[in-house]
Amino acid sequence: MMVRSFLSLIVLGSMLAMPAFAQRGGPASVFAEPVAERTFSRDIEALGTLEPNEQVDLSLNASDRITALYFDDGERVREGKTLLSLAQREQLALVESAEADVEEAARQLDRVSRLAVAEAVSQSELDSAQRDLDSAEANLRALQSRQKDRVLVAPFDGILGFRRVSVGSFVRPGDVVATLIDDSEMNLDFDVPSIFTRSIQPGTSIIAETDDLPGETFTGEIETLDNRIDPITRSIRARASIPNLERLLRSGMFMRVTVTADPRTSLAIPESAVQPVGPRTFVWRATPENGSIKARRVEVELGQRSDGYIEVRSGLAAGDQVITEGIIRVREGSEIRLEDPSLLDPSGPMADGGGRAGSSASSAAN
Repeated sequence: MMVRSFLSLIVLGSMLAMPAFAQRGGPASVFAEPVAERTFSRDIEALGTLEPNEQVDLSLNASDRITALYFDDGERVREGKTLLSLAQREQLALVESAEADVEEAARQLDRVSRLAVAEAVSQSELDSAQRDLDSAEANLRALQSRQKDRVLVAPFDGILGFRRVSVGSFVRPGDVVATLIDDSEMNLDFDVPSIFTRSIQPGTSIIAETDDLPGETFTGEIETLDNRIDPITRSIRARASIPNLERLLRSGMFMRVTVTADPRTSLAIPESAVQPVGPRTFVWRATPENGSIKARRVEVELGQRSDGYIEVRSGLAAGDQVITEGIIRVREGSEIRLEDPSLLDPSGPMADGGGRAGSSASSAAN
């Protein structure tokens, strides 16, 4: 911006050094830029902490000694992988006994059924044999379920933390064996002022950065908003999801968040074209009239500012030329000459000392 202003002074200085007739009777030399569409949005900044998509402390529902371990610290596992098992001898014996009871009850039911066909036994005896089989099968299922409780498997894909037990350790129900997290996608929780509640909704884009990974930028979108506003801080908690395919993000990371809210495409002009007069705002429009170009002051309604440009809500149309440099030399209805904008470019002709600033009013009009 400083280079642009400095070159503008050089160009305007060279114009002031023109012959007297050019200064007195010739059109004023100015620079203009067309009104064009640009993307505007409301950027909301916040701070947040990363959490994994899923996290669980692995434990068992049975008490016994560990006989085998099938994982290491920090290992990445798939859903259903066996992680450890407890002593199984007594439980296996109980299951085998229950299986034998089921087989015997099935044989008894078969014999009674054949006798019932010959009307050699009563219906109540047949019903009793059926109940005995049903009871034996239910007992077998219960023992098989308890047997499964003695084997720990991964409930989902993820990465394990530190192992907290060893072979031979005695564990009780609820004792944590290890922590498993799903880091394929991370959740970022952060608070924003409640005044932005209508500006951020599920699906709103975010950009996140962290000092732990300099130079890396991560994108995601808001998944959910909390169902209440904090009565003390007057803020609402938002949760965004960030894909973590490269596994760079870790649980607990502190991140800076920028929420891109209310994205829209609007007409925009450079800030240098704006002339505030009290509560009103004006720009100078370069208007072709009768083979020449004249300056016309136009009142405009402006919106948001971004990167040196201002959103135009009314007063101008796409393609209109607004004067950005040399405004001080123009008057309402005065004739002007549009200069080549490349003269303000540090790498343009002025940087090499060649070329004369300016183009004729007639060529500009055409």
